Amino acid sequence: MCGFCALVTGATHWTDAGSDAASGATRDARTQRLERLHRVRLANTILAHYGCTLEDWANGQYIVRSLRGRSELVPALPQVWQTVEAIAGRPVDPLDPELLARLARDGA
Repeated sequence: MCGFCALVTGATHWTDAGSDAASGATRDARTQRLERLHRVRLANTILAHYGCTLEDWANGQYIVRSLRGRSELVPALPQVWQTVEAIAGRPVDPLDPELLARLARDGA
């Protein structure tokens, strides 16, 4: 689903739906919020390597910020990585040896 459709319909992006979305189980808003904040914390362990941070905005979008003060609003997690690449000026590589070493060193 595109970010615009989510704004118009109020639907949750599939990346925020959780692993039990297909089961039809209904989760309460508190649980969904805590899971979203957990995803932000996990993303921030990776984004630190690229000089960026991620914040939740209104429980519906994200703000990507650089250490130099640039920020962009993004609708969902897939766009976070594209935005970080644009802000950092380099590709986000999950197999980057320096990133993996940093994660191993920090115990992530």
